[in-house]
Amino acid sequence: MKNCSIFKIIICLGLSFVATSCVVYHPHNVDIPLLQEQGEVELDASLSLSAPLMGAPALNASVSYAPFNHVGVQAAVSLANFPTYYAQGAAGGFLPFGNMVLEGYAGYGYGNTFHEIDKNVAEKTYRVTGHYSLVFGQVNFGWVNLVEGLLDVGFGLKGGVMYPDFGKYQVTGNEESTLLETHTDHHLLLQPQFVIRAGWKQVKLSLNIGAAHLTDWPESNNYFNYERISIGAGVHFEF
Repeated sequence: MKNCSIFKIIICLGLSFVATSCVVYHPHNVDIPLLQEQGEVELDASLSLSAPLMGAPALNASVSYAPFNHVGVQAAVSLANFPTYYAQGAAGGFLPFGNMVLEGYAGYGYGNTFHEIDKNVAEKTYRVTGHYSLVFGQVNFGWVNLVEGLLDVGFGLKGGVMYPDFGKYQVTGNEESTLLETHTDHHLLLQPQFVIRAGWKQVKLSLNIGAAHLTDWPESNNYFNYERISIGAGVHFEF
């Protein structure tokens, strides 16, 4: 019976990834690396859930590297239901002060979104598709290797401009689509984030909480929705 229950959970999670997310954007679970020295590499992988609309779960992965002293680069990807994805790259610097680290990055992100809303009216479905780009800066600070190397705590604040290109379509049963509305206005983004990691020096479990606010977003439009909160859990490696 126990194995059967585990199997059911795995099936439900798998179905959730092929289900539509019903949102065009959510706070992405990008790692706060808190680099300390040249040559350091950090890998992070997590599964995140968003609210309040409960979009599809997302798989997230980040890699951060310090090629030179006080210089850091990072790449990150996030995948929800296909073809909904997001990828970003950033570069910047870091300053360690003992166990405390201050980081600053500038970067670019690109995302694609797809979801359908079945109204069950004359076999018509509403479909939202499109992409967006994000130009951003981010400041991180936190403490690493606390409690004899067993605990990290980090805070981040991302700010930037989002450039969407979304379209809302009405689709009939024979896949004929009619464009009903577009959304192309740019928006300022403010995205705070918190992470706590616990475990060992090189391997830690992580909990990541993020929030997002997009200015002048069309709140009355229930097709171009975005999530306000994202919570993720995963594993973090440091080399």
